Amino acid sequence: MKKILFFVAAVGAAAQAFSATPEQLDALLTDIRSDIAAKRLSSPEGNNALEKITEFRSEAPFDYRVVPLAYDWGEAYVALSQSARQKGDLEKAQGYLDKVWKVAALTPGLEDEQRALDEALSQKGAPALAAAAVDTPDAEELERQRKLAEAAEKEKQRLKVEAEKQRQLAAQEAAEKQRREAAEKAEREKRERERRAALAEAAAKKAAAERAAREKAASSPVLASPVDIDDIALDIPAPKPKPKPVAKPKPKPSNTAVAKSTRLWAGAKEDSEAFATYKVPMDSLGTKNRNIAEQMQDICQVMVDRDASVVVHTESKSDYRWLAVRLTLCARRIDRGYRLRHSYQEIAPGSQAMVTLHPPRDSSLIEQSN
Repeated sequence: MKKILFFVAAVGAAAQAFSATPEQLDALLTDIRSDIAAKRLSSPEGNNALEKITEFRSEAPFDYRVVPLAYDWGEAYVALSQSARQKGDLEKAQGYLDKVWKVAALTPGLEDEQRALDEALSQKGAPALAAAAVDTPDAEELERQRKLAEAAEKEKQRLKVEAEKQRQLAAQEAAEKQRREAAEKAEREKRERERRAALAEAAAKKAAAERAAREKAASSPVLASPVDIDDIALDIPAPKPKPKPVAKPKPKPSNTAVAKSTRLWAGAKEDSEAFATYKVPMDSLGTKNRNIAEQMQDICQVMVDRDASVVVHTESKSDYRWLAVRLTLCARRIDRGYRLRHSYQEIAPGSQAMVTLHPPRDSSLIEQSN
């Protein structure tokens, strides 16, 4: 016999005050789901799904979100009834179904399980147990529950549509955010390219100005000098050491062009402060080793990078001329257009020969000394 029982919870209490907040109702639904999953259906007391379903209905009688959970709760009891029936515990199985009939009579599978249980009870010869049920709800109560189920289904569909709208909105916002980030990235890259182009243009202008200054200085008229590197053959063999000449009386000043040039060079001194000093290997200088420049660390690279004015400190001008040639060859391997600006500083016999690098100058020392 079919045991159809009505809802215990008074869902129709429309005048009841609504006191729970939306957040509290959401938390209550979450707790109901957790209780059903843990099989805390109607026990223990104070912490079970049935009590929380009843509480939700009393707090929000027109919030249909709880109806599907009530059916989930009922289906859990139907499954327990099936298990008890298959084990032969028909009285326990009927007890499970009685709970469902009282709370969620429209639970899917409830009527089918009741028919199966009624048949098992009849075969066992226990019709009294099958008839021991509470009063069957009238047609009005069943219609009310049917309407509740329909309202719950409509609410479910509404929530589904709302969730889809939220998903589409989130997708649109994500796409817009991605578009903005891509545009911002493109703008940053554009500014970086413009910045680098401006730096490259400034560097090119600076290099062109420096090159023009060097060419102008190279084309400026400079008095001929016996120690000008441009007048020295760069591929001449190293001269053999000569014995120091016996000091001769200084000739009287002459007014010839060569004598005047010599006097001018004698008075031309580099008076700027050196920014680098390199010691000359004495053995290499004495043997005229052609790799002497490479033995003086990074002097050639610094000469080119800084466009340095060079002062060679040696005992004799022959050593000075030879060393100036080696430095020029070394520097021109780095920059073929490099032009060495140099001067000579005599040192006392036995002193350490060295080369000092000074800031670049735009004209010859003779012009500066005039």
